[in-house]
Amino acid sequence: MSEFSGRVLVVGGGASGALVAIALQQAGIRSTQIDIAEPSELLGEGLAYQTRDPLHRLNVPAEKMSAIEELPTNFAEWSGAPSYTFMPRGTYGTYLRNLLDVGISHIKEYVVDFAIEPNNQVNVTFASGITKNYKALLLAMGHGKARIPEFLMDLPASPRIIQDVWDGGDLPQCRNLLCFGTGLTFVDVAMTHLARGPLNTVIAVSGSGNLPEPHAKSQIAPLAPTLSEVDSLEKLRFYFAKAGDSWREAADGLRPIMEAVWRSFSIEERDEFLRTEGSLWSRRRHRIAPDVADRVSEEMALGRITVRSGKVSKINFVDDEVSLTLEDGHVFVGDYLALCIGRDYELSDPLTLNLLADGKTSRGPLGMGLSVDVSTGLLLKPNGDSYSNIYALGPLRSGEAFETTAIPEIRKQATMIAQRLFFG
Repeated sequence: MSEFSGRVLVVGGGASGALVAIALQQAGIRSTQIDIAEPSELLGEGLAYQTRDPLHRLNVPAEKMSAIEELPTNFAEWSGAPSYTFMPRGTYGTYLRNLLDVGISHIKEYVVDFAIEPNNQVNVTFASGITKNYKALLLAMGHGKARIPEFLMDLPASPRIIQDVWDGGDLPQCRNLLCFGTGLTFVDVAMTHLARGPLNTVIAVSGSGNLPEPHAKSQIAPLAPTLSEVDSLEKLRFYFAKAGDSWREAADGLRPIMEAVWRSFSIEERDEFLRTEGSLWSRRRHRIAPDVADRVSEEMALGRITVRSGKVSKINFVDDEVSLTLEDGHVFVGDYLALCIGRDYELSDPLTLNLLADGKTSRGPLGMGLSVDVSTGLLLKPNGDSYSNIYALGPLRSGEAFETTAIPEIRKQATMIAQRLFFG
């Protein structure tokens, strides 16, 4: 049996980093040859799985959440959950850590730069100034900063605005909470806030006023489109129109080929899709657990959740309140305003910013992620050449692959990278 020599550094210890480290172990690379650079105290969490609130659920059923490509039911078996169950997200972080061998070295620092040595080793610089050499570098830095809406761009920071609800801190205790954004993040924030007290209320405002769609109550059979049926934006629109009420089956049927679909689009089609279909796609592709959807409906019926569509024209701070005025004149008042509009596609971690500034790589199409050869997983230089031993996965591939933030897709990427490293 062949044996891997040298050390590997995974940059980022959230879900993407944990998945690729697990894949390295599965491929036969010893855990003592793996370092993970992650400033956070715990591995396997990142933005999504750091939550401890049991009301924050996975939006993929347990049967599809295995961290090991060769063992597709591993998570369901580990958790003891029925296959079509939407488990608490914090449980998944625990599961990932359970699969990481104790021999892995957790370096609690940022990586800020790398250089290729004459012997093709990667010389990595950490935030402390320490440098180490590695045989390969695996980039798994995750998402960008929390998005800031236009109506806040020129205003100073206020303690009444929660700019990043996933910064690791608790939501402030209050009675009436305003939210800007009505997607998955809003649902999590609302569930947490309402569970704190029977008199608590949430008002959410967004341009569309649309909530995420729910998963079906039971398993569905996805459609099986061919790439030629959906390889242009016009064809994709026709595909969904033809599916009608079977849009869940249509969306799930795209999952195995969505990277190829995205790559078949022109840059203009990709941009148009994000501007026109992006919101609808997100609601239908990234659905919420059926029982969570039922709870949201119940809270809306009770008047504890209010959802409104409209464009914000003005924000005011008066003593211990914040108010949003919409263009139609409606005014909504709360104790705090929580921003729930997701993360930037543009990464802003120290390593990414330094690599871009030094011309070592470039951003991906439409400024999404970094420039990556998705057929190999290798990071690209600005001239289009690939590095031989620097890989990228997860959200870093969003510009080239689009659907690259869910566990099943990242798991496949991680497995491919691990196999390439171990078998050459």
